[in-house]
Amino acid sequence: MLIMLIQITGIIVVLMALRTLLAQDRAERLLYLNAMSFGISAMIALYVGTAFGAVLATVYFVASTITSNAIAHTLDRVGEEMVIED
Repeated sequence: MLIMLIQITGIIVVLMALRTLLAQDRAERLLYLNAMSFGISAMIALYVGTAFGAVLATVYFVASTITSNAIAHTLDRVGEEMVIED
């Protein structure tokens, strides 16, 4: 049962990776990347299966969320700087 959950989560992560590649909008890409980080942290927690696995999954999720927010903030600032006023 546990292996099946890991496989299902892996399939979802792969689908989110494909949708990230096909997305046209930056915000949509970041949304899919965040969904991938949820899936990867779930896979870590399921695979390790101990309290340490839960700690690893939490650390990975927090770090990936901070990274996603930093990327989104940077892209927003770059978008604002590229506005050309007439």
